[in-house]
Amino acid sequence: MKKILLCLLSLHLITGNLYARDNTRVSAISDNKMQWWRDAKLGLFIHWGPYCLYGGVYNGFQQRRGGAEWIMNRCKIPYREYRAKASTFNPVNFNAEKIVCMAKDAGMKYIVFTTKHHDGFAMFKSNASRFNIVDYTPFKRDIVDELAQACRKYDMKLGLYYSQTQDWCNPGGLTIRKLMKEGWANPDSLEIDDFTAKHGGAWDAQQQTRTFNDYFYNIALPQIKELLSRYRDVAVMWFDTPASISKKQADDVMAELSRYPHIIINDRLKRPDVYGDYKTPEGLIPKNKDIEGVDWETCMNIGSSWGYKSWENQWKSSLQIIRNLITIAARGGNYLLNVGPDPLGVIPEEAQERLRDLGKWMQSNGEAIYGTTRSQLTPAWGECTRKDFPKHTTYYLCVFQWPENGILPFECPHKVKNVSVLTTGKPLKYTIQDGQMRINIKEITPDSVTTVIKVELKTKLAPVKLSYNADKNFKVTDEN
Repeated sequence: MKKILLCLLSLHLITGNLYARDNTRVSAISDNKMQWWRDAKLGLFIHWGPYCLYGGVYNGFQQRRGGAEWIMNRCKIPYREYRAKASTFNPVNFNAEKIVCMAKDAGMKYIVFTTKHHDGFAMFKSNASRFNIVDYTPFKRDIVDELAQACRKYDMKLGLYYSQTQDWCNPGGLTIRKLMKEGWANPDSLEIDDFTAKHGGAWDAQQQTRTFNDYFYNIALPQIKELLSRYRDVAVMWFDTPASISKKQADDVMAELSRYPHIIINDRLKRPDVYGDYKTPEGLIPKNKDIEGVDWETCMNIGSSWGYKSWENQWKSSLQIIRNLITIAARGGNYLLNVGPDPLGVIPEEAQERLRDLGKWMQSNGEAIYGTTRSQLTPAWGECTRKDFPKHTTYYLCVFQWPENGILPFECPHKVKNVSVLTTGKPLKYTIQDGQMRINIKEITPDSVTTVIKVELKTKLAPVKLSYNADKNFKVTDEN
């Protein structure tokens, strides 16, 4: 009986901090679990599945709206047609070690991979559904397993994305409704829209041959259990589009997760009942007031689509990506940057180029990013990160806009030990009067991305306290 009570107490401690509604959630338990993640700052998101075979094109039409990973839904591809196409998926050039090393060279500390997206195709061997890459394709290899092995080899944390409610190819999975006009110029658009309106978003009768409850307990939950038991060292579980999952179903997922107390989960399992360990703004950098006191992570594309789009022409510049990272770090968040491999398993060259540029900058300036926390400062000339050492605090001034007079103003009502250029160690002259620092940077050639000035204080500032804002959720793109 004593052992049972101890187990129940342990379960309460593990799940209680996830369900708590007050501001005391950040306990010693969650702090220990979250520390590596808070220090990491930068991760790689990988959206990949048989949707890449279309490349955002169906029947000769470019998908009109949304990411290419949604092509089955937006273009209303029939159930059997999509499954037949998926059966040809054969990414013979996929190399897990190469992708992990690419992420590592870019300065990334963790990878989140789509084990099953909304199309229902599992990128791992699953006993719950034959619609998986091992049993259903000529490739016959377990992508998730290969990626997990490569992450272990190169000391990279692994996160697993799993779409827990939507599934367009395993009957009973939810199908969030999208209008036909978002896909292609189908002459039967009005008839199709009428059908989806009457059938909960489904466009193929085969999708509704089972109930969602049947689907959840025969496919979704068993696959989540498979992933957790198979990859016990997984660091993050990343859920998506909570839609209409019930509290009972979410509780059953949480009961399984309670066996792995080290795993961090995001805030998309069920809203508002399960708050997760961190917030997930998508495709944007939130305002300071929206993420005050909470752990958060912005997921964002290098291009315009999560999944591979053959006609992608909206690649973000390396400058924009690096400055996004700096801004996110300055506000206390993580940056999960997405790539979508092509049908052969190769990341597009444009994305690889951005990752190489990011890695070069991080090699010289990573000190200003890793292990930092929000500075709670918003200088007009750029961003400022903060790092607390055992006996002192350091500010990293990331200068986007170079002052014309060569004097950088900085609000600093603290005693300063040293000011220098981060990359060279060159000491800089400065004055402080009434809490206003003026740093002389006239003799510095500004970096083309951003110049980082290191300001070491003589004292250690009070820690930035994190609470838990259970009432704030960011919009999940593509969810009604």
